[in-house]
Amino acid sequence: METAITLPIVLSVVLFSLEFIRIGLAQSAVDTITKECTFRLMATGKVDKFDEIFKKHKPLGIPLGNFRYYIRIYADDDVSPMTENHQGIYKIARYEPFGKETIGWADSSQNTDSPTEKASENDYGLTDEHAWLNKYQTSICDGADFNEYGSDRKTLLEDEGVPSGSAFVLTVAVRFPFSSSFISKLFNGGSNTNKPDVYILWARGSGLVN
Repeated sequence: METAITLPIVLSVVLFSLEFIRIGLAQSAVDTITKECTFRLMATGKVDKFDEIFKKHKPLGIPLGNFRYYIRIYADDDVSPMTENHQGIYKIARYEPFGKETIGWADSSQNTDSPTEKASENDYGLTDEHAWLNKYQTSICDGADFNEYGSDRKTLLEDEGVPSGSAFVLTVAVRFPFSSSFISKLFNGGSNTNKPDVYILWARGSGLVN
């Protein structure tokens, strides 16, 4: 009787601990990917090598299609540190939602698209159709409404390159695949977003294009 009572508890603790380690490894990968992609975007103003960075750092057991990202770009004439009274970067930091945008997984269902394929399809943005993190919800950036490049993002990121001096905010998220439906129930029921069965880990980077 004692075994029947305690064994499920012990097994739950062990499985929870193992899954927690997997989550830690996945979060570390997301942090590393975000940092390297941020530096790449600062250096080149393009996303042409992003998928290679994702492939290099993604953990075993998490498909490339689980990773998603989106980018906001703000005009250089508003962020230059050489503007009058040196208010440029501080001015844009007060914009909504610069750095404050709702965090999300820029997709609505599981598929095999690479991060950049899906980002390009989304014009490198986030929409109300995507999965939003339950915490830190503010607003979704709507292009020119927030003095952001909006519809020009795709052309800049894929072809022309983001103009030198422009500020950007990059958000990377991964849909974490739990080992089993039972384990997922130990982590907020397997969802921390407004979509069922979508549990995400995320990181955010920002900088100025050289």
